[in-house]
Amino acid sequence: MTVAELLAQVRETLAAAGVPTPEVDAALLVRHALNLSATRLVTAAAEPLPPNGWSTRLAPLVARRAAREPLQLLLGSLGFRHLDLEVRPGVFLPRPETEVLAGEALARLPAGGLALEPCTGTGAVACALADEGDGVRVVATDRSPAAVALARDNAARLHLDVTVLLGDLLAPVPGELRGTADVLVANPPYLAERELADLEPEVRDHDPVAALVSGPTGLELVARLLDEGPAWLRPAGWLLLEVDTSRSGATAALARAAGLIEVAIARDLTGVDRVVLARRPS
Repeated sequence: MTVAELLAQVRETLAAAGVPTPEVDAALLVRHALNLSATRLVTAAAEPLPPNGWSTRLAPLVARRAAREPLQLLLGSLGFRHLDLEVRPGVFLPRPETEVLAGEALARLPAGGLALEPCTGTGAVACALADEGDGVRVVATDRSPAAVALARDNAARLHLDVTVLLGDLLAPVPGELRGTADVLVANPPYLAERELADLEPEVRDHDPVAALVSGPTGLELVARLLDEGPAWLRPAGWLLLEVDTSRSGATAALARAAGLIEVAIARDLTGVDRVVLARRPS
C-alpha cells in the first residue's frame, strides 16, 4: 500500500462516519502517525508505506476520530494565530473565529497596556495578546482548575508573560487593578441550555458543558461581564465579548444599557456577527 492509498482509505472511513472535513483530517492523522511534514506527505504519496509501527499508532486515532472525538485532542495541539497550543480533554477547544476576537483586542491594546481575560480556557487569547502585544501585561482567569493548569502550562512553555488565576470571572483579579485595564476581552459560555443537544458531537460530547452553556437564555454570563466589567476598565478602555451570532444584537443593547459607548459588532471569518465591542466613556 502506498501513502496515497492509505490517505484514501482513511478519508473514506472518516467520510462514512460523518466527519465534516474527512480529507483534511485524514491528511493530519496520517502525517501524525507517519511523522511526516505537510510537504513530505505530498512528495511521498506514491511511495510504499514504511515497515514500522505506524499502523498501531494510526488505527486507534482513526477509530477515535470516526467516533467524532475532536481532531485537536487526537493530535494534542491546536494552532491559534501564531501559536501552537497544547490541548487536553476537559478544557474548551478554541475555534478559529476566536482569532478574530484576539485580533480586535490587540488592535485596541496599547504598548505596555493591561489586558484582562476571564474564561481563558486553554489560554489561547491571553497567550496571543502576550505574544503579539508590545510589552503588555495579561491577567487571565477561569473557574475550571483543569483550564487554569493548561493555560499556565501553555504560557510557560511559550515563555509568555501571562498570569492565570483560578476563580469566577473577575473575582480573583487583584483589586488594585480595578479601573486600570486597557482591554477586557472574553469568550464566555454563550449558549442556552436548550441548544446543547443540537451541537456537533465533537462539541456536545467533548467540550465541558460549563464552557458552553451560560444558562436558560445564553446571556447570563455576558450580562454579568457587562455589569461588572466596566469598573475594571480605565476611562476609554475597551470591553470585547465573543457571542453567539443570534445574540449579538441583544448583547450590544446590554452594552449600551451598561453605559458603554461606541458599541459595534465585528464579524468572524465566516462573515457572521461574532464580537461585540464597546468602550467605557472617558
